Amino acid sequence: MSRTRKEKERAQKLWEERRKLLRFGYGKLAESLVREARQYYQRALQAWAKGDLTEAEAFLRQSLNINPDAPDPLLMLGRLLVETGRAEEAVGYLSKACEVDSENPEAHYWFARALEGSGRLRRAREAYEHALQRNLKPEMRREIQTHLEALAFFLTQPAASSLPEEQAQALEEALHWARFYLDMGFPRRAREYLRQAQEIAPDHPQVCELMSRIEKALSRS
Repeated sequence: MSRTRKEKERAQKLWEERRKLLRFGYGKLAESLVREARQYYQRALQAWAKGDLTEAEAFLRQSLNINPDAPDPLLMLGRLLVETGRAEEAVGYLSKACEVDSENPEAHYWFARALEGSGRLRRAREAYEHALQRNLKPEMRREIQTHLEALAFFLTQPAASSLPEEQAQALEEALHWARFYLDMGFPRRAREYLRQAQEIAPDHPQVCELMSRIEKALSRS
């Protein structure tokens, strides 16, 4: 092999390595930290492949402790949280993944999944639509269309579609945060969001049901 060809191959290999490190903060953080963050991410991939999601989550969090803006561990941790039933916790990570890696369709897809899983259906619909605007593989495009069809069916049912779209979304958000703070053990904070929901639809079944839960929680506190 000629010296020139070897040099080109070496330069190409070096560029590929640097390109991967860029996603972990190369040029912004010390190279030793960047390599450590990527190493934790690689170990998370290996743990996930073995089915050890607890270990994978720990490695992903260690990677993000070094660089909270690294898109790959943000996406992977968000996905892991969605798949283990912690959609609410996943929303923040996946929102950040969409922000720092906006052209990545998977970030928008999993952000939509997290929103859908946490009951924020109208925002989930928007996120799925954003994903469709990216360069998608055919199987992901089909899966997103399936989710959108299911959401469209649900949101056109009488119980979900009796309000104008803007009010319906505001109600959905208020109910979401009321439930969130109630489940976190802050019923007074939950009541503040419930009042917002009551202003929009005081007789809505979910508003009435949540009001009963909050009043019971307050009576015990």
